[in-house]
Amino acid sequence: MAAVLFFVIFQSIPWILLLALVVCLYLVWVDVKDEPDMEFQVKAWWFLLVLIFHVPGYLVFRVWIAARRHRRANEPQPPTPAPRGRRGDGQA
Repeated sequence: MAAVLFFVIFQSIPWILLLALVVCLYLVWVDVKDEPDMEFQVKAWWFLLVLIFHVPGYLVFRVWIAARRHRRANEPQPPTPAPRGRRGDGQA
């Protein structure tokens, strides 16, 4: 508690902690920017969660994104319709 109080009173932060926070935020941005089927609000929520909780928040994010990708890879893909006939609307 005393260490946190030091940061609050003197409004200073070691540069290494600031650098680690920036790297974590960049990694979150890289992961969520191209994630399909994820709304902007969810992306912003994860970004803010990592901003607030720093490394523990980033670790929770990594577990969540890995579970999401694993679940998406294991769900059955819908079959694509085959072409039907020469024009696509009749028997072959």
